[in-house]
Amino acid sequence: MVTENEYTYNHFAKPADVWKHLALCEVMGNEQPKVYVETNSACADYHLSHTPEQEYGIYYFLKEAESFDNLSKSTYYDLENSALKENKYLGSPGLAMRVLGSTVDKFHFFDIETIALTNITNFTRRNQLTDKVETINQDSIIGVLDLLSNLPESTLIHIDPYTIDKPSVNGKDYLDVFAQASEQGMKCILWYGFNTLEEKKQLNDYMMNKLSDKIISNLSCTELIMDIIQKNTILCNPGILGNGLLTSTMSLASMFAIENYSKSLTKLYLNSQYNGFKGSIYRDVLDI
Repeated sequence: MVTENEYTYNHFAKPADVWKHLALCEVMGNEQPKVYVETNSACADYHLSHTPEQEYGIYYFLKEAESFDNLSKSTYYDLENSALKENKYLGSPGLAMRVLGSTVDKFHFFDIETIALTNITNFTRRNQLTDKVETINQDSIIGVLDLLSNLPESTLIHIDPYTIDKPSVNGKDYLDVFAQASEQGMKCILWYGFNTLEEKKQLNDYMMNKLSDKIISNLSCTELIMDIIQKNTILCNPGILGNGLLTSTMSLASMFAIENYSKSLTKLYLNSQYNGFKGSIYRDVLDI
């Protein structure tokens, strides 16, 4: 029998989700936005199956985080540890609804997969948030740019596309969404991934070039990268070998939390392994 999660999305609960969602939960709690927008929502919750990637991701994190005071007391740890009791993982829409709940005026969840939006709708009903949630089956580059003029400055936009430099039919990409929303004073957190050092360099250069003339407050970018990453070859595939969080207009509390968590994760993964490969990671902070 096929469940509602068994389709094109299989990235959940991997190491990149740990970094992304750990930071996202803290940002949401600190910033308390009145509107929350997500560009590539996927599902609100998933059934776990102990894949090697999940073992290296959420299972390893929940086990080892007990030795780190800041990680074990994090909102993310608390929510995912509770979800694990039902053999589930909360995706970012589920985390957003659990962290923010009725404190927001509106959630806007974009996705091009209708089955993901159905999952979000079902989760919304179970959490009595139907009147707060809008699901939108549309290219989110176009959709979010159209929505920006109607959003308050107290909006938090979670941009989670993987590919940030691929333009839509309007010629704009997700970094354009980030830049425009940030210049309007909205809080943005953008996640991106890469599998080689060459990809990393290309993305870093692209971000620096595109954002160099923008007026954006508290612009920050922190990456976590597996030590085994190579210049042009991929030795293994735990979901992603390197990924970063680009943020704007955040409070100092959120910026400190991201820095603190990224440092703790490098220590947490120090003695880890993935499919026989060294699982340790290092941290890179970009000077944008």
